[in-house]
Amino acid sequence: MQPTIGEIAETRLEDLEVIEFTLSYPSPTGAMQTQSFGINVAKVREIIRMPNLTSLPNLPSGVRGIFNLRNHIIPAVDLAFLLFDYSNVSADRKMIVSEFNRMQFGFIVNEVARIHRFEWSQVESPDAIQDFDPENASIIGIIKTENRNILMVDVEKIIADVNPQLAIDDIKTDQKPFGAGLRVITADDSPTIRKMVSHRLKLAGFEIEAFRDGQEALKALEEIAAKVAKGGQLSEHVNLVVTDVEMPQMDGYTLTDRIRKNPILANLPVIIFSSLISDDILHKGKRAGATAQLTKPQLSLLLDTVLAVLNSTKKAA
Repeated sequence: MQPTIGEIAETRLEDLEVIEFTLSYPSPTGAMQTQSFGINVAKVREIIRMPNLTSLPNLPSGVRGIFNLRNHIIPAVDLAFLLFDYSNVSADRKMIVSEFNRMQFGFIVNEVARIHRFEWSQVESPDAIQDFDPENASIIGIIKTENRNILMVDVEKIIADVNPQLAIDDIKTDQKPFGAGLRVITADDSPTIRKMVSHRLKLAGFEIEAFRDGQEALKALEEIAAKVAKGGQLSEHVNLVVTDVEMPQMDGYTLTDRIRKNPILANLPVIIFSSLISDDILHKGKRAGATAQLTKPQLSLLLDTVLAVLNSTKKAA
């Protein structure tokens, strides 16, 4: 039996629910072809028939108009156009209404196939593809099924490309450096986010070691734990972890859970910094043992949160 969108709260930490949808577009020879894509169920509010769209002047490229859904005005984004430069708007299309970073968007797709349940370890990084450019790609992972590949779409990057004003807020801060002598390990599969988070933390004086997924970060942390087991203090090696949720190989929830289950790492503060932080799924980060959770547009609040977490940790010590 397929899981439903509403069952997200009942899943294991390492589980990933994916809505598979398809896009059709012309091949170089002109023949139409269809590709399966995936989006995390946690980012999907609902799936509806193609609504009536209202066109507006000066819309960003790929935005076909807006529609009203229960008194919410939502922009309609033509995914096939943005990915393949092929207009895909017609009355028989489906609309995936998505919410992340506390904003809603509608993605026009051909068909919605089904909901799958995978483990994050089944999501392979696309880095192995020849000539793959992670800086400019809109694919964050590949899931190999028996008869097809499902490409996980980086909807945050797509929206940021459509309208950079909706990307992560990097407001300047007057906060004085407070991280001198402290080390932070970060995990995020997006090169752009890794750079922005590292830059913000370095401005505060922190030493940063950045990894592209939870598995790499956990390996580094377990190596640190092995050193500490031979003598010394954990704080001599690492003071804080900042992690994304959606990452190939190992997600941020599983990373946090594994940290909590390691007797040496168990009290290490972990901040989850992800587009998936919403009122509906905050419980999953809490269940994993996250010290704090932030949504990605709140980059300007990251240092305030880090400072509060570190001060709280000192008081508890």
